[in-house]
Amino acid sequence: MLLMIKGINTGVIRHDNNFLALALKVKYQRNKEAIFFFPPLVLRDVLIALEHRLFQHASLTGLPQEQLERAKRSAVKKMHGHIPELTGPELAQADISRRVESVALTENSESRLLFTLTMNDEAQTQLCVEETQIELLVIAIVQAINNAGMHELAIRLSSLLDFLPLYDVDCRETGELEYDSYDQPDWKQTLFSHYLALIYRFSDHEGKDFTCGAVIKTRSNPDSEEAKAISRRLMNFSPRLSKLKGRACQVFIRAIPHTPQQALSLEQCLRALHHLRASIPQN
Repeated sequence: MLLMIKGINTGVIRHDNNFLALALKVKYQRNKEAIFFFPPLVLRDVLIALEHRLFQHASLTGLPQEQLERAKRSAVKKMHGHIPELTGPELAQADISRRVESVALTENSESRLLFTLTMNDEAQTQLCVEETQIELLVIAIVQAINNAGMHELAIRLSSLLDFLPLYDVDCRETGELEYDSYDQPDWKQTLFSHYLALIYRFSDHEGKDFTCGAVIKTRSNPDSEEAKAISRRLMNFSPRLSKLKGRACQVFIRAIPHTPQQALSLEQCLRALHHLRASIPQN
């Protein structure tokens, strides 16, 4: 089933102070309504796609920007006239079959984003978000989380949208790399253009040097402030890098050469990390 959004409403399902899911109620064709519950990781995937399109919007200037802003104002006005009611019982007695287990961006065109939602009962629904509706959807999601008093969750989610972790690594004294990998579907990887290798060097209390690292995909260049900020946020995401939090360390970042649309293999990524580590001058 393909749902074309006419109006939306959002809320949060929580247990005590724990976020369980974002509720998204949609009014679609013929004024029918449907509700979806997005747990945290699935919500993050939706936001990655939405944030990528907002990033593209921010690069517009002149007439294209003006045209988009006019179209968005018109769309928002229409959507405000079709807001579905979201009731307390719908949140308190959430139907588990409406829980979204996974999401895929199956169309990423100039005019719309098309998400395929796989539900708890394995049924699939296609949800179409028009270009002019994207910003309002993001605002509604963030407001629902903030209204629930979960500001830290909103900050954490926003900190995970401009990069994809692929591998993180501990570098052993023998030269071996002990790694964890993160499976990222193709649709997410195509939203990001650069592979970056990162090496962190730190010392223990005896002054002995150690290194660990990561490989990510992002839109940021390796020498940018954005890449440096991502290198710090990675410490909050990666179990292997979490030991660096609050510890003085040096970070070395290098782009991994690749051709457009080329997906780098595990071997290529780990080789790039090894070469970056070997190129770092000794203290």
